[in-house]
Amino acid sequence: MIATVAGLLLLAHIAMVAVLGTKPPGPFLSDLMQFTLGTVLLYAVFEASRRSEGLARSFWRLTAAAYSFWLIAQGLSVYNDLAASPFVSWINNLLFCFWFVPLAMAMFLDPEHEAGHLDALVALDFVQAVLVCVAAYLYFFYLPKADATNELAHSVWTPYFAGYAFVAGAFVVRAAVTRSRDSRALFGRMGIFLALSGCVDALYFYGPGRGMRTGAWFDLLWSALLVAPILIATTWKQMESPELPFDPPRREKRIYTEIFFLLYPLLVLFMSLRIARERLGLAAAVVLLSFVCSSARLLVTQNRLLVTKEALRREASRDGLTSLWNRKAILAILERDLLRAARENGPVGLIMIDVDHFKAINDSRGHGAGDTVLRIIASSIAAVVRPYDSVGRCGGEEFLIVAPGCGMAETWELAERVRSHVAGCNLMVDGSRVQVSLSLGVATGKTAADIEKLLHAADTALYQAKNAGRNRVEPSMGRAASASQSPSPAPRDFWL
Repeated sequence: MIATVAGLLLLAHIAMVAVLGTKPPGPFLSDLMQFTLGTVLLYAVFEASRRSEGLARSFWRLTAAAYSFWLIAQGLSVYNDLAASPFVSWINNLLFCFWFVPLAMAMFLDPEHEAGHLDALVALDFVQAVLVCVAAYLYFFYLPKADATNELAHSVWTPYFAGYAFVAGAFVVRAAVTRSRDSRALFGRMGIFLALSGCVDALYFYGPGRGMRTGAWFDLLWSALLVAPILIATTWKQMESPELPFDPPRREKRIYTEIFFLLYPLLVLFMSLRIARERLGLAAAVVLLSFVCSSARLLVTQNRLLVTKEALRREASRDGLTSLWNRKAILAILERDLLRAARENGPVGLIMIDVDHFKAINDSRGHGAGDTVLRIIASSIAAVVRPYDSVGRCGGEEFLIVAPGCGMAETWELAERVRSHVAGCNLMVDGSRVQVSLSLGVATGKTAADIEKLLHAADTALYQAKNAGRNRVEPSMGRAASASQSPSPAPRDFWL
C-alpha cells in the first residue's frame, strides 16, 4: 500500500515536471511533491521500526531521525518558494548538508548487546556529532565567500562529499564483515542507497544538473531517491530475534570507539578558533554546547561504572537464587561478628539449617519447583530473624544464620521460631500440597579462633537433628524440639 502510494506520487511528479517545468508554480509544486514523498517515507520508516526489535529497531529509529531532518529542510524549501529568507536558506542548507548524520550513528550499534532502545551515550555522541557538523558547516560553507552568482563556491562542497562517501563506504563494509543477516540487509541496502544518493548530488553540483532551477527534470532523480528507501522500509522483514547475552560485553571491542569520541570536542574547538574571528558569539555557543555534551557523557559513564561496581559487589556476595548472602559472605560475617564478640566479651549464635527431604521434591516436582521452594524458605527465614541477624545460603538446601549477642538459649529459641514458621507454611505445587520442614543445629562461640569448631559443632548438631527424626532443633536442651511436641502457628499458603 505504501509503495503504491509512493509510485503514484512519483508518476504525478513526472507529469508535473513535463507540464510545468520551471515555470511558476512548477518549482513550488515540485518541492511540495518531494515533501509529500518525504512524509510517506517517514511513515514507512516508523512502520519498519514498529515491526523490528533490538538493533533493527534502533537502526530504523535513527533512520527516522535522519529523514525528519531532511523533511524539515524540504519544508523550509517549500517556504522559501513562497517567501525567500536568507536565514531560512542558511538553516535549509545546514540540514540538507548533514541530514544523514543520525543515520551514520547506526555504525555504533552493537548487534550482540543492543537492547532495542537508543543508549544515552549514543544519544550524547549523536548530539556531539551534530555539533561537529555545525562547526564544519560554519568553517567550510558559511565563512567562505560566495561567488559572483551569490552561490557557494563548488570547491567548498568537497568535505561534504568526502563525509558522505565515508559513511556509505562504512555501511557497505559493515554489511560485508558482519555475521548477522539482519545487519547485512540493513547496512548493505542503505549503504548502496547512500552511494547512489551521493552520486546524484555530485551530478547536480558538478555534472548535468549544475545550474538547473527547481522544477527541472533533475528533481525527478531526487524523487526517485525518496522512493528507494520507501521500498527498503516496506519490504523489510526481520529474520533474527535479538538474543540477550549471558556474558558481559568485552571492553576491548569498543575501546576504539571511546577514543574516536574524544576527537569530537577537539574538532569543534579547532574549527571554532577560525569561526571566532568573524562570529565570536556563534563560536562560543558551539564550544559551550560541546563542553556540556562532553561533561554529560563523562557523568553518564561514571554513573554506569558505579552501578556496575555495585552490581559486581552484590553478585560476588549474594546468592543468585535466593538473594541471601552466599557461603563466602556469610562466613566472613561470622568471622567479623566473632571478632566483635571477642572485644565485647559476648557470644555469637550460629544456626545451621537443612531442608528435610528436599531431593524428593526435586525428583517428584522438578528443579523449577525446587528452586521456588528454596526461595520461599529463604524469605520465610529472613522474615523471622532479627534485623541485625545475617542469613546465608551455603549451597544446595543448606542455610546458615549468624545471631550476634545470642547465647545457647537465645539461639535455640530463634532456631525454634524459624522451624515452626516454615513448618506452618502450606506450599501448593500443581494443585497439590507440599509439606516442608527443617532440621536445625545450633552452637555458640566467642572468638574468631573458634570459627572452625563452631561450624563443626553446628554441623554435628544438625546431623543429630536429622538422625533424630528431622523437623527439630538440636541440641534439644530438654525442650520440645519437634512439630509434634510444640504448637505451630496458623498455616500460611504459598501457591506455585
